[in-house]
Amino acid sequence: MGGRFPRQCVRERFALTTKTLNLVKLSEGLQTQDRIQIVHQTLRHISKIYSMNLGSVTWDRNKVENLRLLLDRQLSELEECARKQGSEARLRKNSTIQKYFRKLRKFLKQKTFSNCAWEIIRAETRARLQQLLYLMAQVRRRN
Repeated sequence: MGGRFPRQCVRERFALTTKTLNLVKLSEGLQTQDRIQIVHQTLRHISKIYSMNLGSVTWDRNKVENLRLLLDRQLSELEECARKQGSEARLRKNSTIQKYFRKLRKFLKQKTFSNCAWEIIRAETRARLQQLLYLMAQVRRRN
C-alpha cells in the first residue's frame, strides 16, 4: 500500500465532506487512560474499514494483509488497557471518532468501493496513524 496519491482522484477527494479528525487536539487535557482509549478506538475503526470490499484497489495484497495483521496485534495488546473504566469526556471523544469513521465507511459505499475512494481513505488513514504516533509519544513521555 502506498505511493503517491493518484492525480485522477484529486477531484473526487472533495466529495468526502467530513470534517478532518484531529486526534491530537481531541486528546488535549485528557488523562493517559483516556488517550489510550482514543488510540484503541481509532485502530478498531481503521481495522473495520480495511475489512471491507477491497476488490477495486491496486495495492499489493500482501501489504494490505500485513496492515490488517499489525492492526489486529496492536488492538489485542491495547485491549486490556482500553477495558478500564473511562471518563465522560472520553465517551464524548469516542462519539466524535465513531462519527468520523462512519462517514468514511459511508463514503466508500457511496463511491461503490472505487479505487479513488480507497485512495482517499488510504490518505485519511495515513494521517490518523501519524497522529496516533504523536499521541502515543505523548503517553510515553507522561509515564
